[in-house]
Amino acid sequence: MAHPLLIKISNALAYIFLLSANIYSGLEGDKSGSPYHNSHETYITPAPFVFGVWGLIHLLLGGFVIYQFWDSANEAVVDVVHWHFVCIALLNTLWLTLWVHYFSFLPIVVLFISGQISYVYYSLLKTQFAAQNWADRLFIHAPLTLYHAWIAVVLTLSIFAVITPEKTDENPTLLVQIVVVIALFILKGLSVAYIEGGNSDIAGSIVIAWTLIGIFVEQQDPIIHWTSLVLAIISIFHIVKGIYDIYRKSRSDGEHAPLNP
Repeated sequence: MAHPLLIKISNALAYIFLLSANIYSGLEGDKSGSPYHNSHETYITPAPFVFGVWGLIHLLLGGFVIYQFWDSANEAVVDVVHWHFVCIALLNTLWLTLWVHYFSFLPIVVLFISGQISYVYYSLLKTQFAAQNWADRLFIHAPLTLYHAWIAVVLTLSIFAVITPEKTDENPTLLVQIVVVIALFILKGLSVAYIEGGNSDIAGSIVIAWTLIGIFVEQQDPIIHWTSLVLAIISIFHIVKGIYDIYRKSRSDGEHAPLNP
């Protein structure tokens, strides 16, 4: 078994590497072919503001690499996150490179990333690794939940960058419209599943809804434009419902809590 300190130091170095790669990709501008500047644009590409989610994830992951050195985070970091975060950071950087140069391999790389992040995500849902305090929720569960949903978005964008033609001033073909609408419904289904799957995962659902709004703003084809808006509204409805259910449950638990003698 690897020494916990070695895992934590590796996590910190991996985060710095991932952050540097993303900052470089974002600051180079349109000529870099960066995904943050709508390169390889397709008929499902969202508006650039959607990629702000990635900035929020980086911010929270920065909190994670600091918080992991606290004793309260030791079990989750060593037993669940383990070496997976290092793998995720390296694969994500590889995805950025492939997007710019050899994007036909993108889906394969993203599938490996999603496998790593999905393992961590579903392990954290287990009772023994449930968040014990606000720091656990903010610096361990929140960034990895957001990351899990964001990878689903990245996988969708990557597949479309490979299998569909780049966006032009002409309207998409009927086949492209059908494929895009199917993908939009899959994203909406994932957004609803985050809420209705028993875990009331608000953060993951918000990422998907935010993406659907971005697609609505960016895409002007009527079918894609309005379908993404309707599905975003449905997702937002489930988010509001999920927030209300959490509030009602917390209030009910408070009312049934035993009184101190």
